[in-house]
Amino acid sequence: MIKFVIKKMLYREVLSVVMMSFIGKALSSCTHASKDGYSCCKSCTIVLDDESGKWGVENGDWCGIDTSCDAGNSGECWSLSEGYKCCSAGTTVALVDSKGKWGIENGDWCGIIDAKPNDTSCWASSEGYSCCKGCESIFTDGVRRWGVENDQWCGIIEANCKPKTTSTPKAKPTTTSVKEKTTTTSGSSSTGTGENPNTQTQPGWTPGNDQVLPGYLSTKGKYIVDEKGRKVKLAGLSWFGGETPNLSPHGLWAKPLAHFIKVIKDHGYNHIRYPWTNEMFVEGAKTESINAMENPDLVDLTPLEVMDAVIDACGKAGLKVYLDRHRPTAAGQSELWYISKVDEKKWIEDWKFLAKRYKGNPTVIGADLHNEPHGTACWGCGETERDWRLAAERCGNAIHEVNPDWLIIVEGNDHFGEEGWQKGESYWWGGMLKGVKENPVRLNKPNKLVYSAHDYDKNVHMQEWFKLSTFPDNMPEIWDDVWGYISKEDIAPVLISEFGSLLRDKTDVKWLENLVSYMNDNAVHWTFWCLNPNSGDTEGILGYDWETVNTQKDGILDPGKAPDFLL
Repeated sequence: MIKFVIKKMLYREVLSVVMMSFIGKALSSCTHASKDGYSCCKSCTIVLDDESGKWGVENGDWCGIDTSCDAGNSGECWSLSEGYKCCSAGTTVALVDSKGKWGIENGDWCGIIDAKPNDTSCWASSEGYSCCKGCESIFTDGVRRWGVENDQWCGIIEANCKPKTTSTPKAKPTTTSVKEKTTTTSGSSSTGTGENPNTQTQPGWTPGNDQVLPGYLSTKGKYIVDEKGRKVKLAGLSWFGGETPNLSPHGLWAKPLAHFIKVIKDHGYNHIRYPWTNEMFVEGAKTESINAMENPDLVDLTPLEVMDAVIDACGKAGLKVYLDRHRPTAAGQSELWYISKVDEKKWIEDWKFLAKRYKGNPTVIGADLHNEPHGTACWGCGETERDWRLAAERCGNAIHEVNPDWLIIVEGNDHFGEEGWQKGESYWWGGMLKGVKENPVRLNKPNKLVYSAHDYDKNVHMQEWFKLSTFPDNMPEIWDDVWGYISKEDIAPVLISEFGSLLRDKTDVKWLENLVSYMNDNAVHWTFWCLNPNSGDTEGILGYDWETVNTQKDGILDPGKAPDFLL
C-alpha cells in the first residue's frame, strides 16, 4: 500500500512537470525554422548553429532547436519560472525534458543547473574522481563530460577547454539531410555516404580509440598476443539483447549507453561480447524499447547503427568487442548454424558483411561464429550438413578473405562420440571440445583461431557431476578433460565465452571461485554471462535497476580481471 501511494505521488509530480514543460514549450519559439517550413526539434541536440538560429536533425530532416533549450544552459535557476527551486550540487538527474534536467529533493522536483562556462572548480570531486588536465572526452553521462587519464576516470572542466574553431557553412539548411544513412539489405552490401571513401572513418570507429591496447590480436600457442607480441588476457562481459526482438542491447530503456560503458570500465572488465541475430539485416528491421529520454542519439537508429554506436563507445573507453552470432532469428537458438530461413550462404554472407564493415577498426577483435551448437551438430563426423567443425572452417576462412585481422572464435558442440550421434559423452551446449584433439579446426590463418566453451552451475541444469559428493572440487578434472587440455597442451587459446551463476548457496560460490582460479592458473580467457540482470537462470552483474552492481559476483571475478589487457 505504501508503495502504491508513493508511486501515485511520483506520477502526479511527473505529470505536473510534463504540463509545465508543455506550457513552457508553447511560450518558447523556433520561428527561425517554422518560417522556412521546418518543424521544431523534439530534443535539444544541436547539429548546426548559423546566423538564423540553432538546428538539429530528426528522422533524417532538419528541425529547429527551440529557444527553451537555452534555459537548461543558462547557469541561472531556470526552474523558478516553472514554480520549482533549483537542486543542490550533485543531485541525480531523474528526468530530462525540453526545459532542462530535473532532480528530486525532499520529495519535490527541482531544476538541475549545469556548470557555468567560467566555472573552473572540480565538480567531479563530489563523486570521488579528480578532474582532467586535458579536454579529451570519452563519454557524456547526460550531465557532464568525462575523460580517462592515468587509467582513471576524470571530469572535464569545460571552462578550461576552448572550443576548436571550425568553418560552418553559412548556407541555410535544405531538405537534404546531413548525410545519407547507411542502409543494409538481406545480402551483404551497403550504400555509402557519397563522400570520398579514403577520408571516411570506419563505422563505430573514432581515430585514436585504440590507445589502451593498439592494433589487432593474434595467437601463439595457448596465448593471445597483441601486435607487439605481448601476452594479452581477455576478461569481459556479455551484454545481450541484440539477438532478441529488441535488436539492441537490453537496458537502453532504463539508462544511457554511457552508463553501461562506465560500469564495465570502472569495474575492470576489458571487453564485451555483443550477441546479434541475422534478423537485424532484414530490410526495415527496427530496434525496440530504446528510451528516447535516456538515449536520444540511439532511438531512431537501425540495429546495425546501434551496434556501431556501442562499438564506438567501447573504443573510446579502451574496451574491445567481439561479435557473437547468437541466433539465426530472434525467435530462438538453433542446433545447427543454419535453418530454413537463414541458410549457410546467408550466415557466411552476413559475417563477411560485418567483417568488411569493421575492417580497419581495432575495437572489434573477432567473430564468435555460432552460439552453442548442439543436438545434431557433430564434431569431426565428416557430414557436411551437420559437422560443425567443417562449417567453422568454411566460415572462418571466408571472413579472413575480407578481414584477415579478426580472431575466429569457435565454440564446441554438446557431445563427444557418434554412437547414434547423441549417445556419446555429453556436456553443456557449446561446451564440448574433446574432439579438437583428433579433429582440430584448420584455418588458412591458424594464428587467428580461438576455441570457446560454455560452462554453468547447477542452477542452469542439474548435470550428473553436480550430484557427486566431491562437487565442486571434482570440477578441475572435468574441465581438463572437456576443454582445459587445449590450453594446458599449448594447442590454442581457450575462451570461456559464457559462464554464470545465481550464487544461491555456498556450493555455487565455491564452483565459481574454483572456475576463476582454474582459468587464472591455465591462461584461459573469459567472458562472464552477463552484464544484464534479466537472464533468468543466472541474472548478472547489474541489478534490476540496471545500476546496482552485484558486488559478490564482481568480487569473485576480480582475481581474473585484466583492465589493461596485459598478462
